[in-house]
Amino acid sequence: MLNKNFFILGLLITVFSTIINSLSLKSHRVQTLIVQDSDYKSLSFEYLDKELPLIPNITTSAMPLSVYKANYLFRAKRVSEAKVFIEDAINVNPHIYVGEYFKSISNLYDGKIDSAFINSKKAFYGWPKNIQHYNNYFDVLEIKRDTTSLIEAFNFLSTSLKKNPTYFERFYKSFNKIKLSYLITKYEDLTFMPKDSIYGTWVRAYNFPNQVVYDSTLIYQFKKNDKLFDVDSTEYRFKLSKDSLSFLFKNNPSKSFFNVPIRYSPSYKTFILYNVWIDNQNNQTQYFRKVN
Repeated sequence: MLNKNFFILGLLITVFSTIINSLSLKSHRVQTLIVQDSDYKSLSFEYLDKELPLIPNITTSAMPLSVYKANYLFRAKRVSEAKVFIEDAINVNPHIYVGEYFKSISNLYDGKIDSAFINSKKAFYGWPKNIQHYNNYFDVLEIKRDTTSLIEAFNFLSTSLKKNPTYFERFYKSFNKIKLSYLITKYEDLTFMPKDSIYGTWVRAYNFPNQVVYDSTLIYQFKKNDKLFDVDSTEYRFKLSKDSLSFLFKNNPSKSFFNVPIRYSPSYKTFILYNVWIDNQNNQTQYFRKVN
């Protein structure tokens, strides 16, 4: 009788192990396809929901498989459905903070910036080596225009990560973006520029509250003989009308190659060029202040 019981137990263990191994093999095959689908175009949530077995519920790298389902739902903008799998990811493995990362993304979709800040901060400080957590936290800090938290986050990184170009370039880009968000671009006292006022040297400048930042890489010097020199001392001719400035060919001043609308702000002593051509896809507004 005892031998029979051992036989039955051994058979059950064998069957159970076979089922587990079969499910694990199937899961690993699907996981391989997920890794290969880096642009999220080949697979879908429906495919994962159908093909991924209930066990195992975690990858060999300790990533909850529900994370991938949530990711595909986010990609399809099915945010409310994704929230169920976010909570499951937290329950499966709360130590990698991927659930907080996805919560932050969900908060951003819902316009809940304060909640996004709390969750993205938890995700970043919980797992700072994860570049997605880093970028998500910086996305939120850009929205909040929070340079203090931005600097604190970068200083929290290890020395090796600080030297990593990906991490440093994102910090530099975010810091400048936040700073530029305070740039004064609306002037209440705009007027036309009298020709006598344009003579002199103008340096590109950025007006911030209580601060002016000069950029000496772009300088124009206007002369009374209608000559114009740039930062490289290249000589042009110019023509100022009531509301526009024309750059003229030196040897053919009757023909302009560059014509832009202009205004002047007396209170900020700022000369503004609108819609300056940069390349085939971009124009920009430029601001100048006189230095002599």
